[in-house]
Amino acid sequence: MRKDSKKISEFEKKNVKILKSNILYDGEMDKECIPLCNAMNAVKGIITTESCCGHGKAPFKIFFKVTSFKGLFFITRCIDRRYFKYGYKWTCEITVGDMIIDGILPTFFYLHSEDVGEEAYKQANDLVKNMNLHLNHKNFMKGFGLDLEDFEWE
Repeated sequence: MRKDSKKISEFEKKNVKILKSNILYDGEMDKECIPLCNAMNAVKGIITTESCCGHGKAPFKIFFKVTSFKGLFFITRCIDRRYFKYGYKWTCEITVGDMIIDGILPTFFYLHSEDVGEEAYKQANDLVKNMNLHLNHKNFMKGFGLDLEDFEWE
């Protein structure tokens, strides 16, 4: 380990960007879903519409709409099993509805865990960390033409 590596790490920590949307959630939302919904809504072109933590009996799930393929790419990259240690336990499915809403074709996405309860909550929080890691990965962002302007962050 280099002698100055601790200083570099402390400097890098000060410059870390964290996904954060400005959406206020109602008091009816499962608190376990808020960090992941918040991170997803901070990605331009991703709009979460429903969520449920599963309450220890069913998988963790988030439904969302997509208005930007860049946003969809970012989300799917972050849940890919090659880049997310629980990626083999999370699935993103696509569904279709019957009505155009706000000019968006009725195509919806459904992100869900395989596990339930505390294990699923832990994985969802780890996914948020993975999304922030990708946001701060300069080579990833540059290589795929993503810009910090494509995200809300603090």
